[in-house]
Amino acid sequence: MSYGQAINALLQEDGLEESTMMKTPCLRYRGAFLAMMFDKEDSLIIKVSPRRVDELVAAGTGMEFNFTKKRFKEWVLIPLEFEDDYEAFMREALAYAKEKAGE
Repeated sequence: MSYGQAINALLQEDGLEESTMMKTPCLRYRGAFLAMMFDKEDSLIIKVSPRRVDELVAAGTGMEFNFTKKRFKEWVLIPLEFEDDYEAFMREALAYAKEKAGE
């Protein structure tokens, strides 16, 4: 499922909204960053636990996000080759955001 299709499916969830980050459209949950496409790398960025970032990188599904030369421990790039799973990855990021919000 493409990023756009995943956004449309997820926007049905309470608390989700389209926004921007770094001048790029993104998805937020109750104001907190959740996901966005990073065109420079043709990849989806999601925010998940540092442990999950490490798991995705080790599995070859994700790549560390360090665009600013600083590693973002809760952000992981999911390449376009995994686009069919973008909705699932974004739902995983939503579950993490809800957990962090104490829900």
